[in-house]
Amino acid sequence: MTSLPTNNYEGNDTAMFRSCMVQSRHSGNGSNHFLPSRGTEKAERKFSMSLSTPQQSKEANKDSFVKTVWEIGSIDTLPNAANIFPLERSRVSVNGGVSPNTIGQRIVDCLKYLSITIVSKRRYKLVAESLDCDVRFNIKLYKEKYDCDDVSSSEGYRVMVELQKRSGCSINFVQIARTILQMAKSGKCNTQCEELSPCEKKFMLYKSSIEMEEENVSSLFLDLKRTTASIRSNQMDLSLLGMEELVSLTSMHISSNSTALFVAKLVLGNDAVDSTDDSLDLNGLIKSFVSVDICDEEDVKDYTFFGGYVNKMHYYALTVLANSMHVVWSSHGGGFGYLQQILCADGWLKKKHGLLPTLIDKLAHSEKRPHDAYQVMRCLNIVFQVSSPKVNLKAMEWGAPSAIYSARDIGRSCHSLLERESELAMRSSINAIYGTMIATEGALVTCVA
Repeated sequence: MTSLPTNNYEGNDTAMFRSCMVQSRHSGNGSNHFLPSRGTEKAERKFSMSLSTPQQSKEANKDSFVKTVWEIGSIDTLPNAANIFPLERSRVSVNGGVSPNTIGQRIVDCLKYLSITIVSKRRYKLVAESLDCDVRFNIKLYKEKYDCDDVSSSEGYRVMVELQKRSGCSINFVQIARTILQMAKSGKCNTQCEELSPCEKKFMLYKSSIEMEEENVSSLFLDLKRTTASIRSNQMDLSLLGMEELVSLTSMHISSNSTALFVAKLVLGNDAVDSTDDSLDLNGLIKSFVSVDICDEEDVKDYTFFGGYVNKMHYYALTVLANSMHVVWSSHGGGFGYLQQILCADGWLKKKHGLLPTLIDKLAHSEKRPHDAYQVMRCLNIVFQVSSPKVNLKAMEWGAPSAIYSARDIGRSCHSLLERESELAMRSSINAIYGTMIATEGALVTCVA
């Protein structure tokens, strides 16, 4: 008796609704009830002043170079594609008797190459996510019967690989699926898709000049007020759109240099805005989302839209902060001094709730959130390139070298962008910290003399 076809869409794997206008339970014109609360106290840290490779990173070096593996088993353990309905069009059949484990390793290597995070993997199914491309998808393996002349191909069965979009941008999903399916079938990655960047969104077009004209600044400032109002909205999807817009405004690949620099300085410090105007406060807004604790899907039974909202807002806030630091660092005239002044302020160097210890703490989640760690590493790279002795000593005291070593090893395992940025951060931190120590010793010798 033939079995009935199984529905290909599994309970919790159904595609999320694309635009969910979720109102807060208590409606009103007040502040966003979804905004993270400030002042969450964390456990005290144990400090280490050693410049040698920390014990934590030495232990990580022993184990972390083992590649991420997707162990699936033999082809007989896979579900039969003939019993699955409907199958997605984004699928490919792999001939030649290639084992499921080999195909799984090809897929994992491709995800690392594209810096796409593996959310979970169980037997023949893997869930992956790219927040940069705003897409989450399933990868499933089936066995498929076919006519073959090769007796060694497990009695006429071959492996079928299927990608299924769960949520996000369909255009980016098609690009990603094409690359992964090509890698699964041939073992070769499409070099043209080395970096899958999100579609460019041109929100605002302003005149590009070294000194922004007064009317231009006024227009941009009004638009920023609308953007921050969206972020503070009680509607979660509107809040996400506002934060995505802020990411684009601080990106020099999308906005003009003058626009990105203007917004970046508001994010890092609010000096350019009248302090009596509390409607903007981009610095406090971004800091609140950077400091929030993320929702771990494995620890939460009901991982709802709210959990995804919190994690996305956290990631976008890290991206805005990293973009802003890079924009100011690359700007001509005054960028170095401005960043040095910002980094030495209490908002960065406070032992509790300071941005620098918060960013270093975030690296502890690199294994589960490598995309977050990548943005954190972009921030730390600028911190060490500015090379303020006061900041360098604090970073060393709070365990930055150990955290960077561990994140580098995780990047080598599963996230190429994190690996690249961690290598840069390691070099920058070593140069900065040794420079600080030499300067400190020189000052001591002068005092003794």
